Amino acid sequence: MAQLCLGCMQKNNGEKVCPICGFNRDTVQNAPFMPLGTELQDGNYIVGKKLSGNAESAKYIGFSKTMGTKVIISEFMPAGICGRANGKKKVVIRGGYEEQFQKLNEEFLSYYRSVARLRELSAIAPIFDIFSENGVSYTVAEYYDSIPFTEYINRRNGSIDWNTARPLFMPLITALSGLHAAGIGHYAISPDNLVVTSSGKLRLTDFALKELRQTGGFFEPELMDGCAAPEQYKEIGVLDEATDVYGFTATLFYALTGRLPENSSERKPDGKLSIPTAVFKRLPPHIISALADGLQVQKLSRIATFEDLRTQLSSAPTVKAIQNEANRNAIQSEVAANYTPRKKDGVPGFVWGLLTVLASLLILLGAGIYWITNNPDSFNSFITGKSDNTEEESNLDDGDPDMIVIPNLVDQRYSDLIAKLGASNDFVLIKTEDEISDKYEEGVIKSQSPEPGITARKGVTIVVTVSMGSADRELPVIAGQSIETAVRALNAQGFVASGVYMSSETVEAGKVIGYQSHSAGDKERYGSTVVIQISTGPEP
Repeated sequence: MAQLCLGCMQKNNGEKVCPICGFNRDTVQNAPFMPLGTELQDGNYIVGKKLSGNAESAKYIGFSKTMGTKVIISEFMPAGICGRANGKKKVVIRGGYEEQFQKLNEEFLSYYRSVARLRELSAIAPIFDIFSENGVSYTVAEYYDSIPFTEYINRRNGSIDWNTARPLFMPLITALSGLHAAGIGHYAISPDNLVVTSSGKLRLTDFALKELRQTGGFFEPELMDGCAAPEQYKEIGVLDEATDVYGFTATLFYALTGRLPENSSERKPDGKLSIPTAVFKRLPPHIISALADGLQVQKLSRIATFEDLRTQLSSAPTVKAIQNEANRNAIQSEVAANYTPRKKDGVPGFVWGLLTVLASLLILLGAGIYWITNNPDSFNSFITGKSDNTEEESNLDDGDPDMIVIPNLVDQRYSDLIAKLGASNDFVLIKTEDEISDKYEEGVIKSQSPEPGITARKGVTIVVTVSMGSADRELPVIAGQSIETAVRALNAQGFVASGVYMSSETVEAGKVIGYQSHSAGDKERYGSTVVIQISTGPEP
């Protein structure tokens, strides 16, 4: 690994100054951070330069020899109560703080084990190793190429429209809903804690203990101005899903307007938002309503869950609203037509009635034009019969050669269906995030949208959700395998692999002896951490 740059973990032919990232190999990483080139887990992980840090932990770029890829290594390093000497690996706890350190360390391990179980959430970097060493704890997560969300917005001239924001933010809502369903909160959602990957997806970063996200905890709180909810500024405030809804909505507000809302601790209880006129005019009314409701200062008035927020962000004006408006104007016109006013200046009463009807019709026509201008999609749905959820749905005759009846795809194996479709242009198939299911086998479609039986135009998009299989998985046979093969087999089953090294008279060095506290065939929950024993050869 002598040719590995510790700044970017790329091979650079031993150059002193890396031609890829410009990192100088003579750089010294001073305490309290780990020295460059530190090895963890018996040499499996190599530690590179520090990427970021807060009062709870420090993040480094790293390299996994087992997987042959770069990773993100997080080291629990609570500020003020522990440190290390320059050039040393071992962490030293300040006298009198041993009990506090132990408590926080256990919370750190518990929190990140919970996050690691949610590997299926694509908006979160998967954690695939958690271990303790040097007197502290570590997590190892997937590394991915990305740019900060703030840089992404700057490249888009300072803001984006809703049509661009929607495919970015909706998968993040799914991830956050899943986090809170598992009892996990982030409490620091902000533009600074989001990145955009090379594939154009949003990912949430900088998870941390709740102690760091609220006034009155052990750490000096790190609250994001404009994104932290009012309850985070109070020692007795309860942090829950509505707290993260506030941070998410503030971040969406930033993306759409180019600036953050006023600091929640300074906003008046009426919760009014200041939105630039130009932005107000180009945002759909239901988006403005969702922003206002998600950023309510009073928690009881705020949107409480991410599923409620998803519903409100998806609730475009309905056809019924325009029909009600038309009915109301029609009734007014009928009343006006049947009313015979007294004559004025010799003009007959029926002329006044006719003029009143014409005026009402002009008002109705003006209202209709205004609505069509601001709601073209809804007007198209009203005229053609196409619904918002299935853009290709139509009320045309079933005999039309350009029309199909949407088939039932549930219970079919997704891979088989893809192979069978081939170049067919009957419909376009899109797969959303896979979901755990005890009812459907892994790889089988468990739901679809739109529903089967609907008549739609050829080329309609059908979105399917594929089962990941049961939450309880069997541990595969790994004895005698290489570390790489064993880890790959465990990851394929959704387990997080962690290793311990020990001597063995029968298994050659570098091969897997077996499980530490399990046996092949045992069942464990998806996302569980499983410890494997790795041989160092016969004991000398």
